[in-house]
Amino acid sequence: MKNSRIVNWMPIGLLCLILLHAVVSWIGDIYGWGLNNLFSQAGIRWTVTYFMFNISCAPFAEVMASLIAISVLTESGIFGAFSKKASLKQGRALSLAMLVLAIILVVFACMVLLPNAVLLSPFGTLTDSPFSQGLLGIICTTVIVVGNVYGLSSGRFFNLTDTIKAHVSLLIPCLPCFLSMMLTAILKESMIYSNVIPMQSTLFSVLSWCLYLIPFAAQLLHIIKSKNKNIIS
Repeated sequence: MKNSRIVNWMPIGLLCLILLHAVVSWIGDIYGWGLNNLFSQAGIRWTVTYFMFNISCAPFAEVMASLIAISVLTESGIFGAFSKKASLKQGRALSLAMLVLAIILVVFACMVLLPNAVLLSPFGTLTDSPFSQGLLGIICTTVIVVGNVYGLSSGRFFNLTDTIKAHVSLLIPCLPCFLSMMLTAILKESMIYSNVIPMQSTLFSVLSWCLYLIPFAAQLLHIIKSKNKNIIS
């Protein structure tokens, strides 16, 4: 499947931004702007030493887990069960999937709402609690379980091979997006090192997440459009 233009051109744009930022840090060091020069000996040592660490700062796990959850949900065909043309088998599979979802929600509600709930913080609050910190993992796991229950009970997943393929159906076409994610992480960490952007800047964190997610959002939209065209044709 072809990639969207954003996925193809974004790495080049990020490389240009990384180079531009390095030049700005060099100029800023010369004119006393309080920037750390990435072309200096200290800057080169930092770049080489923390190269792999900077890449690891990208949210690979979060994005991959989300893609797997979306893959299972879409490949299971559960959305078709909500249409008027759904078969009796699809309706029963949907009822089973919704029952599993209800059970999961009740279990997590008990872990949060009951006295001395295990997923609350030591102070009994949701702030900085295991529940709030692991919310994305809870959502992704729940979606994966519900999608698998529907896919297996409806017959959409015939065997283990089908089930595994359903989990990675979006990972393969989205692999090029991870290149932009790596470059975004390098740009972000180098800007923090050079003091161009304060480490605790909320706006900078939001912009970084936007850069992380833009290629994935563009590729997913491209995939949806391609599938719709195939259906129409």
